[in-house]
Amino acid sequence: MLQQKMIERFREAFHEDARIIAALMFGSFAIGEGDEFSDIEFAVFIHDDSFESFEQRSWLNAVSPVAAYFPDDFGHYTALFENGIRGEFHFMRKSDIPIISTWQGYGWFPSLEAAVLLDRSGELSQCASALVGGPPIREGAPLVEGLALNLISLMLFGANLLNRGEYARAWALLSKAHENLLKLIRLHERATDHWPTPSRALEKDLSADSYNRYLACTANAEPKVLCVAYCETWKWSLELFKSVAEPLNIELPKTVIAQAQRLLNESAASHNK
Repeated sequence: MLQQKMIERFREAFHEDARIIAALMFGSFAIGEGDEFSDIEFAVFIHDDSFESFEQRSWLNAVSPVAAYFPDDFGHYTALFENGIRGEFHFMRKSDIPIISTWQGYGWFPSLEAAVLLDRSGELSQCASALVGGPPIREGAPLVEGLALNLISLMLFGANLLNRGEYARAWALLSKAHENLLKLIRLHERATDHWPTPSRALEKDLSADSYNRYLACTANAEPKVLCVAYCETWKWSLELFKSVAEPLNIELPKTVIAQAQRLLNESAASHNK
């Protein structure tokens, strides 16, 4: 696999450059799920004294030709290599190594050997050991309450947009609402392995019935179809509140839920004329 060959080239380059103190691979290949369509992802720690003079793009280009290197919407640096592979890189100072331990609950890998590509001082392995194991357990009232409240908020926002006639904006917002919906579905089905990106491997992770139901919650920006998708999303949301939130004694804002329901009913009525 091309990505695996690149990973080995980067491993060698990390070891050959004395300025690089440690390097960690994360993402699909670190957890054994990488395939020919996957990105490669690394956190690279540079000696503090060399960090400012370290030319990131030039260094990457010497390992594998780079077509573009830029910060993405999340502030991570992305490399688009000439061979068509995407790479995410976090170049940091050696003194930043302890930040790795704060990834606990988000990132994980099965063993240190699967992720640590270089560790001259041993500090990276010490910090990264907190991430060794399986996917973190996702449970508890604070987590569920946050998901439910964010979902209610986004659905209320979207219902207002539908009634205002801002369909393109409502369509874009629906995908944000679905991030919370999908996490509640995953909790309900106990399928939380791909939690940080809840749409990942959804076709395999969810039951066939749930996946088909999710399809009914999706739409394009055509007003009537979009309104149906919102109503289906909301209907399922209310069911999940009962099955996932109520057993944890979470009290959700009834007046806001009623307002969202009213607005969606009005939108459905106007689009069914």
